[in-house]
Amino acid sequence: MSRRMKIFFDQTQNERGRLDTTYSSLGKLLKDNDFDVEPYTEFMILAKHIKDAEVMVFGCPNSSKLRPAEIDVLTHYVKAGGGLLLLSLSGGDRGLMNNLSKLSKTFGIEFANTAVKDERSNAGLPTMPFVSNIMAHTCTEDVQDILYPSGCSLNVSGSAVTVVSSSDMADPANQPVIAVAEYGKGRVICAGSYEIFRKGGGLKHAGNKTFAINALRWLSGDVRLAKPSKVAKSKKGTPAAEVSSVKLDEMEGALRRLVNAVFDLQKDIGKVGEQVTRVDSNVEMLRSQFQDFAEKTQQQFGVMIPTKQFKTPEESQEVDLQADIKALQREVKSIQKLKDHINQRHSSGIMAKETYDEQINKLDTRLQNLKKHLKAKKKELKDLGQ
Repeated sequence: MSRRMKIFFDQTQNERGRLDTTYSSLGKLLKDNDFDVEPYTEFMILAKHIKDAEVMVFGCPNSSKLRPAEIDVLTHYVKAGGGLLLLSLSGGDRGLMNNLSKLSKTFGIEFANTAVKDERSNAGLPTMPFVSNIMAHTCTEDVQDILYPSGCSLNVSGSAVTVVSSSDMADPANQPVIAVAEYGKGRVICAGSYEIFRKGGGLKHAGNKTFAINALRWLSGDVRLAKPSKVAKSKKGTPAAEVSSVKLDEMEGALRRLVNAVFDLQKDIGKVGEQVTRVDSNVEMLRSQFQDFAEKTQQQFGVMIPTKQFKTPEESQEVDLQADIKALQREVKSIQKLKDHINQRHSSGIMAKETYDEQINKLDTRLQNLKKHLKAKKKELKDLGQ
């Protein structure tokens, strides 16, 4: 089983779109759809630091400019197969005092110094237009319209393709607002509004959520498409089979989130384990120092200081191994129960084979790793007692 696709959200350019605040809902949405999302904070941007990520996201750099060497790194990153998502805001480079267009123009796209408005079709303000002039493309599958707050238009040339444009009545009218490009082995998407994915902003609109998932899957090289939302269709007069399909989709989504949660939890456990190791190291150092102090006190003053309450390294190791074994056994049991549940759903015909295979493969791989670690811990405990 291949690992989950990794997405880096850059934070070296003072971006407005940040995973811990404005893009927190986007991060959760992507995690629920089999992506790993992480902030990228390593300044400068170097090839060796981003090579393991399928996609790099720049969520509206603010008063910060990429260096020529960084633009070169990102260009080669895309050419070698990476995905790049560039997001701006009204006013483009000039308004934000950044230089995203110096990077995007290599792919045939530039951010214009404009502000897209629509007096007729909007979410309450002309600067919050709905754009429904959408072209057929993998990343726009099942997207009827997109809420496009405070965005600029784009200039598109060469082999780049416009996938979303402003309406006939907008200002500016019939201009690209989202464009895509393929460059070497990689892919690029540029959008003139970072707010299409902002928490409480564009991301509250259903079309924006579907576009977000489609776009990141396309950028990462994953050809799977987001399933269309059938909730709007399940009104009075809708066939029962279609309503049932909605429920199945919701159940499959819940199971997918549960399996992903297992992997996320394991990451957290790993981090805690590192911290515990450091604490154990400090405790062992203090134990040794106290042991020395007790021995010297006894020699000089004849005063006995009990030190038995301090475990020896071997005793501490034994306790830790026993705790590790119990934790691994509990996790193995939990994974097996989850597998049994998924098997029952598949056997009863409720779960599609594709979803079943995907989830079972993930769990089997995790189970195999757990059993391997469990066997190693038991052997370590046995060797310690000899």
